[in-house]
Amino acid sequence: MERIGIYGGTFNPPHIGHLQAAKQAVKALGLSKLLLIPAYAPPHKAALPGNSPTARQRLEMLRIAASDCPEIEVSDLELEREGISYSCETVRELKRQYPNAELVLLMGTDMFLSFESWMHPEEILKNASLGVFYRGDKGEQPAIAKKKTEMEAKGAAVYLVRNDVIPISSTQIRRLLAFRCAGEFLPEGVLDYIRENRGGCPQGRLGPAGGGGRPGGGGGPAGAGAGLHPGKPPLRHPK
Repeated sequence: MERIGIYGGTFNPPHIGHLQAAKQAVKALGLSKLLLIPAYAPPHKAALPGNSPTARQRLEMLRIAASDCPEIEVSDLELEREGISYSCETVRELKRQYPNAELVLLMGTDMFLSFESWMHPEEILKNASLGVFYRGDKGEQPAIAKKKTEMEAKGAAVYLVRNDVIPISSTQIRRLLAFRCAGEFLPEGVLDYIRENRGGCPQGRLGPAGGGGRPGGGGGPAGAGAGLHPGKPPLRHPK
């Protein structure tokens, strides 16, 4: 049976954490392909930051980021649907498109532990398995194991995917862009897109062009990366 991964989020902007997590899921779960799906309007946020790229710009950056990954496909499903991007609706539509495939909805640990708060979680489980990224921290292992056991007892299929990628979020990337030192955290071509498009966007949309180099190095003021801290890659939020 074909197995297809679903990896959604705002991707504002897409960064190497997103891409590496996607590649890791493809390998660990034996996915036939993985769909990267940018949200039109995420339900967990009233609105994206005022200087955010447009939905179409986020889509284009994601396509650039995944351009050298043949097993990864970027979908505009939620952008075409518009409105709030609920995972239950996305999974429902993908099940219509791929009736004979096993769909695997990817998410982070926090989202997995709060899955019952999502919109129509029962429908999601009817149409898809869950793929959970985890870092292997001792503090999170008992909670994940307990939750996995509880959900499998209800008939859910849950796969754990060890996440060894760089722990950085899009929020942190946007801060680094302001200091022109986000280059190493962006996939090839994405930084060039930001540089080329920021000038024609309202209020500096897409932010300042980020230079190369590490935080606090030649790409920006000393100590620019001091606020970075470990965290999970931004995955699908409650839907």
